[in-house]
Formats: sequence, C-alpha cells, structure tokens
Amino acid sequence: MSKQWIRIALGGIGIGLLATTLFANQFGLDNNPVWGVRRWLAFFLGFFILTIALIYRENNFLGHLFHTTTGQMNLAVISLGTVVILVYVWYVSIGLWTTFPNETSYYDLLATAFRNGQTHVDVAPDPALVALENPYEPRTREGIPLLWDATLYNGKYYLYWGPAPALALAVFKLFTPQEVGDKVITFLFTVGTFIFAVLLVLDVWKKYFSNIPRWAVLVGILFMGLVNPTLYILIEARIYEAAIISGQFFLLGGLYWFFNAIATPSRSRLALSGAFLALAVGSRTTLVPAVAFISLLMLFWVIKTRREQFISLTLAFALPLVIGAIAYGGYNFSRFGSVTEFGLRHQITSYNLYESLDETFSPAYIPPNLYKTLFNALEKREIFPYYFPTRWSGPDWLEKEYPRFYLLLGEGITGILTASPFLLFAVWAWGKKDKTFRWILFTLTGVSFMTFLTLQIFFFTTMRYLLDLIPALSILAVTGFWQGLSQLKDNRLYMVGTAIAGVSLVAYSIAISFILPISGHMEAFRVFNPELLKQLSWAFNNLIK
Repeated sequence: MSKQWIRIALGGIGIGLLATTLFANQFGLDNNPVWGVRRWLAFFLGFFILTIALIYRENNFLGHLFHTTTGQMNLAVISLGTVVILVYVWYVSIGLWTTFPNETSYYDLLATAFRNGQTHVDVAPDPALVALENPYEPRTREGIPLLWDATLYNGKYYLYWGPAPALALAVFKLFTPQEVGDKVITFLFTVGTFIFAVLLVLDVWKKYFSNIPRWAVLVGILFMGLVNPTLYILIEARIYEAAIISGQFFLLGGLYWFFNAIATPSRSRLALSGAFLALAVGSRTTLVPAVAFISLLMLFWVIKTRREQFISLTLAFALPLVIGAIAYGGYNFSRFGSVTEFGLRHQITSYNLYESLDETFSPAYIPPNLYKTLFNALEKREIFPYYFPTRWSGPDWLEKEYPRFYLLLGEGITGILTASPFLLFAVWAWGKKDKTFRWILFTLTGVSFMTFLTLQIFFFTTMRYLLDLIPALSILAVTGFWQGLSQLKDNRLYMVGTAIAGVSLVAYSIAISFILPISGHMEAFRVFNPELLKQLSWAFNNLIK
C-alpha cells in the first residue's frame, strides 16, 4: 500500500475542485453563468492536482519530491514562496487581485523613447513652461501643467531615473504596444528580488548552516519576503519605487553570482556578477558606493586566493562594469552634454535643485536621518489599522538643530528597529569562522554600510528609501539568527530561547509590515477598494472590542 493514500487524496481534491467549478451554478455556489477569474483559477488548480495524482509514483520526480528530505524542503520553499508572492499580489492590487491600479507609466514613456531612437520622452512641455526664464523655481510655474519630477532641458522632457528597467521594457515592447505601468514593473522586480534573496540564503544554508533546523530556513525566507517596506512600496508603486526595487534586483543578482564565484571560481560567474552590478547602477545611481565596495573586495579576494588567475578573473568581472559605465556616461552626454550630469539639476520638482543641488548631500543631515532611519516611531490610534507611520517623532532638541535645506517633515517613515527588530540578529552573523563565509559576510556588511551611509547624508529620507538597505541587511539578519542557533545547539535552554526570540521578532515584524501599507495608504484603499477597507475595519474593530 505504501504511499497510495497520497494519490487517492490528491485525486479526491482535484476531482472535488473540478466538480465544484464545473457545476457551481447547479450547486448554487455561483449565480453568474460567465466564469470569473477565481472560477478559472479553481478549475486549473483542480486540473493540476488531478494530473499530479495520475502521474505520481514513489520512484519518479514527484515521489522524490514528497518522500526525500531534499524534495520536501524544496516543496516547502516553493509553497512558502508562492504564499509570499500571493501576498504581493494582494497588496499591489489593493485587494482587487485581478487589476493593478496604476498611477504612473514613466518607464513606459522612456522605453517607447528608446524604441524610437531617442532619449527624451514623447511628452511636449507646455510652451508657457519653456518660456519661463527660470522654470526650475516652483513659484514661477504655478498653474502650468507639467510632467512632475521629470527633467526639463532644452525644451524637452527627460527622466533622471536609471534607464536599465526601461531597456528591459523596450525589449518587451518589441512584441506588444501595450502600455506597462510602473506598478507592474515594481511588482515584477519585487518578485525577482525575493527569488534572488531566497537563492542566496539557500546557498548559505546548504554550505555553512546545514546543521540548523529546517523550520529556521523557512522562517528566514518568510521574513525576507515580507519585511517592511517591501509591501509598503507595492501600494503606490510609481517610478520612484520601480527604480529602487529594480536596483535591488540587480544588486542581489550580482551578489548571488559573486558568492557563487567565491565558492567555485569561474569567469562566467564573475562576468554575470559584473553585468548585474552594472545594471544595478543603471537602475539606481546611489548604489555606486555599494558596487564600488564589491568591486574592491573582489580584487582583494582574487589577490588573496586566486593570484595566478588575476588578469582573467578581474577582466571577466570588470569588463561589464566598464561597458556599463561608458554606456551610462554616453547616455548622459547625449542628453545634457556631460557624462556626469544625470538630470537632477534640471528636475521639475518641489525645490529649485538648479540652484541648490550642492545642498542635497551633506554630513549635516546625518543626525535627523539617523533617528528617522533607526527609531522613528509609530502613531497609535483608536481606529483601524491602529498603527500609522509618522513623519517625525524625534526629540525637540534634534528637531531644532536640523539644517535649513533638510526636509524634516517630508514623508512618513518607520525606523527599521521599530518595524523590523529581527534585523538586530545581523550582529550575530559574525560568529562564523569559516574563511569562505567571511568573504560573504564582508560583502554583505560592506554593502549594507555603504548604502546606510548614503541614505544618511541625503536631504530627506522616506519609507521607500529603506528598501535600498533592507534586502542585504535582512540576509545578514537571517544568517545571524542561524548562527545563534548553530552556536547554541549544545545548550538546549539557550537555543530554545533564541528560537523563541527569533520567531517572535519575525512575527512582530511581519505584523507591522502587514499594517503599515494600509495605514500609510488609506486614501488608496478608499479610492480603489472602499468595500474592502470597510470590511477590514468592521472585522478588526469588532475583534478587538
């Protein structure tokens, strides 16, 4: 009999789903004769499960998936990853599931421009705006229609955001003229970033922490997928968020191939790492310090461990970066006549950056930014969803000392230690003494530090900027948690205490991550899905009462 019950159970579930969808009208489950998206999904799920039941055997792929520890772990990771991605879909669609309410399509404009062989977008500036002596001063252009936050130069609109996502979109648009919103791009790169994060930690687990419980791996994956502000950025998801998350996708991709090259040196892996890192900068220019750190560490690693292959390995890694730098410089020169001008100086925004660009980065901004990044508190209210992000919750003395140009009350932000205290486990990651693993730790720590420092010297900070830091830092935190469990495996009391603390902090972090996108974007829910907001408010208000 052995495992025959699995086929019977799966067959029963599959047939049940098929029967339910096929005869939903007869059963009174659906009064609409036209099949909706959910009914089709249920039908295909039933068909898929029934197919598995029919082809399942203990000695084939499916049997190994169910009956070997490796297969069971892979199945658990895939299942958990699917749940995380479904959570992404719920938030990015504001609970609508089948449609993504979109706000901007800037990257689509840039992709269309690239397809037309130009670098400016096909939106003509208002003649009144072009006629102004100083169009960059907000007071002089009141009442004039404009493309917000675009770059105005020589009577044309350009975009200062990194062009890499638009290049990928331009390839897609070879096959379809359909407009692709920035929200779709944000969603796809968020999924991709999560996948690379999972691949990274699975490699680390298999090579360096195979002695820890498997549940700890799943807890780490869940945290990385749902840590704030991942869900927060999906609600609004404009070009700002798309540029940030695409940068993280390429950054983690570069780290993934770099770490694989450290374990098994290969020119192809280093070339892929360099290409991904070049695209990371091509998406988010503020990642230059992080990519520069990785590049220096790569040189040091080659000198220390592969000196005899120095030229070939270094060229494999550096060539894509050099090509990317030349391409980006050429892109800038074709637009503004300067390889180092990215368009910020000519941006049409809330500030006159044409006159104040030199003030956008300064060490003087570190004290207020440091407080907001680490500690900025939540505001507790008596209405759903009860906890709301604040713009500033710091002490009075710090509020009085910030520089004139600094934007203290710009946008809401919740400190990473307030929203995601599990990240404190990152400190514990350094307990591992394996030499190869130390290279990984140096890289993740350096990337996190360089990104953190860059955030601190900018003239304002906001929730979405945390996403520049969180992916690498969350990988460090997960490995730190595993390191704690590994070090304390011989002391059951301490290990259980560490496990309880870790799981509790993950649960708290995810709960806050679920709440903040709703409380921080209540207006979006009121506009696009008011019925859902009403149902959630009623359910939780009654539950808490």
